[in-house]
Amino acid sequence: MPCCLSAAHLNRREILGGAAAAGIAALATPKAALSALFPDGTFTTEVQSLFDTAGGASLGQLVPFVITGKTLPWEIQLADVKAGQSVTFLLSGRWHLLRDLDLWFEPGLVFHARTPGAAMYSPMGNAGTMVVTRDGQLELARAAGEWANAEGEVWTPLDAYQAADGRIEGAAIIWSGDPLEGITRLAEAGDVGGLVAQAKRRLILPEVTPEGWQNHYSFGEAGIFQTCGDEMCCTTHKNVSILQKNVDHALSDDLRLDWRWLVEELPSEAAENQIPTHDYLSIGVEFDDGQDITYFWSAELEPGLVFRCPIPGWDAIETHVVQRSGRAGLGEWFSESRNITEDYREIIGGPATRVNRIWLLGVSVFQRRMGSCRYADVSLGGAADVDRQVII
Repeated sequence: MPCCLSAAHLNRREILGGAAAAGIAALATPKAALSALFPDGTFTTEVQSLFDTAGGASLGQLVPFVITGKTLPWEIQLADVKAGQSVTFLLSGRWHLLRDLDLWFEPGLVFHARTPGAAMYSPMGNAGTMVVTRDGQLELARAAGEWANAEGEVWTPLDAYQAADGRIEGAAIIWSGDPLEGITRLAEAGDVGGLVAQAKRRLILPEVTPEGWQNHYSFGEAGIFQTCGDEMCCTTHKNVSILQKNVDHALSDDLRLDWRWLVEELPSEAAENQIPTHDYLSIGVEFDDGQDITYFWSAELEPGLVFRCPIPGWDAIETHVVQRSGRAGLGEWFSESRNITEDYREIIGGPATRVNRIWLLGVSVFQRRMGSCRYADVSLGGAADVDRQVII
């Protein structure tokens, strides 16, 4: 299976290296480069020492690895694993988008693992535990929102993919028994950058995807969305989530998406139509032609503004609509209603005939600020009550 899909019109130099020429630099203040938590080569040495002190081979197998920009998707193969076996990943490093603007992702956001034919796993944090679902070689990859499909292909052209600026140093602990017992023994022996404690905490209190929803294949479960009684609560910080619910509605003339929301804190300080400030909270609709429209509360863009997603790859499928703007009204409930069919015909104008999914989106990876909101009374359908599907 090829690692990369064709996207000749996309060029990393034009998209990222030329960002300043596009005016993006004015939206972010350059900051001094922050040193990594661990100098190259020392992180896995410390993890190995801790692992040996806690019991070493009696706990399982520890396999160190390094992922750089030159590393191809699924090129790294660590070891054979069995379905039901648990693997804890501890990660260090930084994945840069624009180093001079201090624009980077935590390694856990871009790191992925799988066995061939199984779903991809991303910890969405720098420590997390994967439960193997299919026997095979444990394979590793990285993608910063670059997956073209759930099968692990990326849309990025190979030369651009390998020009990426980042380094992930990690350790995979393939447990021979109960992962909580193993990580507890590690925690009793010490810690490495707080990651052992984080891994233990996530095993004891795992993030759970709300019932009836699923995560977009590009991202793992980050705990950003949680069911709160009759509401859906969202809290995001230095992370991202696209929560999806399957629906099936024809694009009838009166098809409407209705919802109420209370936005408490915006994750962006500036206009969200540029990459460095593209942090937002929104609700979206996915159509059967693969296109989606998301409605969001902007920090300063005018309500009614429509623009394509500024992120490469996503610009081919995603359109944003400013539903509300500014700080006035934060902390208050508002009712919203959109004629989805009219919006699709005016904004997209494609061949879609049905709505496939409803999305909830929480993005805070660029400015690394906090964002929070709540959704309630979300429904989709025609004017007749009997035709409406309750989403939340």
